[in-house]
Amino acid sequence: MLARRSSLLVLFALILFISSCSSSAKMQGEHWVIFSEKKAGEWGIGAWFVQNNETIEYWTPTEENVVALENELGSFLQENPDRFYNSGTPVWERLDEYNRQYIGIILDGKQFIYANYFCDSVETDWRKNFVFVMDGGDCFFQFKYDIDSAEFFDLQVNGNA
Repeated sequence: MLARRSSLLVLFALILFISSCSSSAKMQGEHWVIFSEKKAGEWGIGAWFVQNNETIEYWTPTEENVVALENELGSFLQENPDRFYNSGTPVWERLDEYNRQYIGIILDGKQFIYANYFCDSVETDWRKNFVFVMDGGDCFFQFKYDIDSAEFFDLQVNGNA
């Protein structure tokens, strides 16, 4: 009887451990984080996208959404080389040097991912706080991604001061 209770306790502990690992793994990778619908709404990130008295809503992208975006990002950036200022190695060849933040926004009933990319030199806990920097050149860029059409748009690259 004691062995059975011990086995059940071990099984229960294992289930708790697996469930806690899988939920956090879906929210962040080594160089990226997905901010929840709640967090993005509290911060009001994306309110600057609103036009003509539209309202913005938020949703939480999945890891699969982010993987789909990242799989095609290099091609999109190669199609827009004139947006970047660096005369050295092209940005699309240095993507592994960038940290990323992803936020789900809903505009006019359509779901988009707002992506914020930045070099590793920021002095904030970027996994918990949204990074907003003026200037900084191609060390900082942002874009939107339509998850239904898999299209990128509104690429913004910070200026050089």
